[in-house]
Amino acid sequence: MKVAIIEPLQLPKDFVMKKFQALNCDVELFDSKPVSQQEVFERCKGAEIVVLVNTPLTAETLEKLDDLKMVAVSFTGYDHVDIEKCKEKGIVVSNVPEYSTHSVAELVFGMIIAALRRLVECDKAVRTLKGNEGLIGNELFGKTMGVIGTGKIGQRVCELALAFGMEVLAYSRTEKEELIKKGIRYVPLQELLKRSDIVSIHVPLNKETKGMIGERELAFLKDGAIIVNAARGAIIDIEALVKELERGRIFACLDVFDVEPPLPEGHRILKVGNTILTPHVGYYTKEALERRLDVTIENIKAFLEGKPRNIVNL
Repeated sequence: MKVAIIEPLQLPKDFVMKKFQALNCDVELFDSKPVSQQEVFERCKGAEIVVLVNTPLTAETLEKLDDLKMVAVSFTGYDHVDIEKCKEKGIVVSNVPEYSTHSVAELVFGMIIAALRRLVECDKAVRTLKGNEGLIGNELFGKTMGVIGTGKIGQRVCELALAFGMEVLAYSRTEKEELIKKGIRYVPLQELLKRSDIVSIHVPLNKETKGMIGERELAFLKDGAIIVNAARGAIIDIEALVKELERGRIFACLDVFDVEPPLPEGHRILKVGNTILTPHVGYYTKEALERRLDVTIENIKAFLEGKPRNIVNL
């Protein structure tokens, strides 16, 4: 069985290859991201199993891959793979749920605290031989946190917010009884947006959630509110967000954008203030990447044994 790892898994190559030896497969690992679908096709050609992170795999490319039996997405999100074409061709698609729960949730609060305590400005002040004049901050304690989506990451964000002494409101398709028991209140989205000092987004990207935070929703936010997105960039309408930021009314902490970083020169989000921007590092910790690799390999092993798991296109 040939396995093609068509992009780096962000861990040392020797470490990755040693882990894959447990599969007893013919494994090929590429050291760079493919720059076109033609290159994706060339790397996938002849492989029964393809491993990728967030490189797109289009219907047109899949149509030409007659040997492909499994796509092992080494990532939680899988919207970059044409799931319908995989279903049509009988190709199993697996993902890695939950591997970055702690990493993403911790980044969310790192960004929030950086915003509330003006850490970027504080660092600059010290380096330019200034004191703390004008750098008064705000506490998390006593603030209202609104969490959109209470899957594993959203649930962890709720728990951390409680630990900081915050009131927590939640909006989700499925309400978690264990969160309700801890004092978290599920409310309609509009109420959450109006009442929260900080709003953090933790829903997957799909037809229902694309653009779910648009001009109307952003207008509900109170003056001075912070909105955090460490989920998927397209969940927020970027044009509407930029307009709101230009007004100086709200603050945004963004780890994801409408395109994958590095952002193109002149991108509209770079032209506005009231932001803390990070280049999609929510998942990017040593611990999370090692968990991701282990689950990816276990997914492939289960598929080879005829007991596929973490399947997203059943």
